[in-house]
Amino acid sequence: MGLNKILFISAIGLLLAQLLLAGATAAGGSGSLNLIIRMEQSSSPGLSQADRENLEMNSTINLLNEVDSRGLDATISVTGDIANELYPLYVTALGTGKNHELIMSGMTSGEGAASFEDQDARMRKSKRYVENDYVCGGEQVTVAGYLPQAGSFNESGYKIMDDLGLLYLVDDTGLPENQGKAAPYQMDSFAFYVVPVTASSIRLVDSAARDAGLNGTEWYDLLASSFDEASGRGETVVAVFTNTVSGSGEFLDAYRKFIEYAAGKSATFMMTKELVEGAKGA
Repeated sequence: MGLNKILFISAIGLLLAQLLLAGATAAGGSGSLNLIIRMEQSSSPGLSQADRENLEMNSTINLLNEVDSRGLDATISVTGDIANELYPLYVTALGTGKNHELIMSGMTSGEGAASFEDQDARMRKSKRYVENDYVCGGEQVTVAGYLPQAGSFNESGYKIMDDLGLLYLVDDTGLPENQGKAAPYQMDSFAFYVVPVTASSIRLVDSAARDAGLNGTEWYDLLASSFDEASGRGETVVAVFTNTVSGSGEFLDAYRKFIEYAAGKSATFMMTKELVEGAKGA
């Protein structure tokens, strides 16, 4: 048996063991947090296929270990390629976790703008591939949310959201309609909801922090202060962490420190669907 296969099987075993320990997060804590963990393909040049697979898997495992070991809820986005071709067994294992919500993030990492027809085809395939990853005889995943690839989604996709019966769109870029809104809201003239990622000096997206030149310490400080400020206003923080950005190095240190900080404050960790359902009932 090859080393990569052994590592992959070990990762599945570790994940399942942690999921058995995961329980419901205690209610009534101080503040609330919706973590969205984004699994993407690496764009690092010069890597062998084996090294690329190790990087993508290990970086995702690093992020999930922090929530699964504590039994905290999180939302996980994957592309159609990851669900169908690259890591279907791993995505299936992720979907068995009661503390996990699986959502889709397009067909391919880095995909760009497309015609309405192509966008429709990509979204339908992505949804189907993620939903196909479930244990035979077990509960099938129903994808409720969509976190688009940067620059791949526009207003023509609003109709597709409703056609597919998707509950919500995660907005990590800042739609014009988001001005002054921190909680999920229903898109005008459509059935789906928009979930704005929390905005501070920048949106709480690790790739945005990296592109803004923040180091790990500065990124942690922004996360912690944003959490404290939102908690004081009674708002839920929505933050996005990508495996290829926060799965190693100083951004992983910042992520771990932030989870420990929020958990130490007895924060309520919630899935995105739960956050939207709460907004619908408000």
